[in-house]
Amino acid sequence: MSKLNEIRFNRGVIFRAVAVAVSLLMLAPAPFAVADTAQSSGSSVESTDGLPPNPRHSWETDANQLVSSSDQNDSMSLQASSSPYWRNGNFYNGKGVLFATNGMKVADISEWQSYSNGKLVKNIDWNAVKSSSGINGVILRVGYSETLDKSFAHNIKEVKRLGIPYGIYHFSYATNASEAKAEGQWVAKTLKSYGATNLAYPIFYDLESWSWKSNGVTHTSPSNPTANQAIFTAFASAMKQAGFSDNSLRIYTNAYRLRHELNTDALHRRASWVAQYGTELQYPYPYNGADLGWQYTSAASVAGISGPQPRVDMSAFRNPCTQGASSTKKPVYRLFNPNSAKHHYTVSSQECQVLVNLGWKFETIAFYGYQTSAIAKLHDSDVKAVFREYNPNDGNHNFTTSVIEHETLASKGWKAEDIAWLAPLKGTTVYRLYNVYNGEHLYTTDKNEYNTLPRYGWRQEGTAWMSL
Repeated sequence: MSKLNEIRFNRGVIFRAVAVAVSLLMLAPAPFAVADTAQSSGSSVESTDGLPPNPRHSWETDANQLVSSSDQNDSMSLQASSSPYWRNGNFYNGKGVLFATNGMKVADISEWQSYSNGKLVKNIDWNAVKSSSGINGVILRVGYSETLDKSFAHNIKEVKRLGIPYGIYHFSYATNASEAKAEGQWVAKTLKSYGATNLAYPIFYDLESWSWKSNGVTHTSPSNPTANQAIFTAFASAMKQAGFSDNSLRIYTNAYRLRHELNTDALHRRASWVAQYGTELQYPYPYNGADLGWQYTSAASVAGISGPQPRVDMSAFRNPCTQGASSTKKPVYRLFNPNSAKHHYTVSSQECQVLVNLGWKFETIAFYGYQTSAIAKLHDSDVKAVFREYNPNDGNHNFTTSVIEHETLASKGWKAEDIAWLAPLKGTTVYRLYNVYNGEHLYTTDKNEYNTLPRYGWRQEGTAWMSL
């Protein structure tokens, strides 16, 4: 039987997750040498009740950022020719450079869209948002300091009812780690009380510049990067103690602050939602390029939102599970579950996105194979089929190019699934390791990773297959 006939006969694959977190070396943030929209200093807001005021963004917006709602071609009509734009589901900066393939159009929502002077004017029509807005999700403000956003109860109820993908952001007024810990405890308690646990987007800690006065005392946001790092660490620790996944805790801020008040390696690793209104995002995103969100305007129009502040902030989020594919080339995505300490590999963008929504961390494109649809153009001598098996007893998957291994596992109770992809016979080596303690396999093109893991109980098993 030829290899291709074996492929058609077996039709089986996805892979066995890996159980030990692999630490990957990362470069320090690149130096910043580009112009940026200046931070708005503004004047201090006077508080009459001794509590922090309801915040707005702390930087200036561009008058050319007026955006209309999506048209039938899924493009955004923009007044300025140098403004970012959507086209066929992809997002481009004002210079026409692709920012996000199959990007996710995400609006962030707070009580400013429904309330004026603390009084309800008009709630958001979430049915219209879902059916007519053309957005892919929303990020809801839960509150600021330890004050609940007045629209949160209504908004979270509606997005859950309608199945609209959502994330959370919280505006921080913390000046030290102790206050940040209290904010984290408050956020965790509040999210649990509203059942906000099935998030499609992360929980963002909103770290901006602010200033407010009370009884003659001026309170200002910390400007020291080390202090801000301690603030985020305290917030994240409180959230994790309450059971929230570490990977779900990120930072929202603007590009200016990342160059200055938040310019530490640890904070850059968490900054995956960045605001900058203008032609392009001038931030090198050294750590979160795959799933970065760019808030590119504060003046978008969304169907169903017509209250006291009808214009909303709009962002383009990269979907890491749709990057790198071509008509014949198929990326294999590598994800990590911080709860089970397992890795998973998949060529399915849908499976990848489902796992990300469940809290798995997208790590990288591990390697490449052929699309299974390319089989008609290939010959037996060109490819090897990578088979996928599933163990219903422990939930693990396995990948192999060996027909014997594939059939042996099936005879021992593993479920033969489908062919994951077709691997080339020539290309970059994909190495296979076996963990002698828990029976997991790991696959990598990183020779350093392959040579380092044996120190931690992994056994080298040589070449698994090749990558395009």
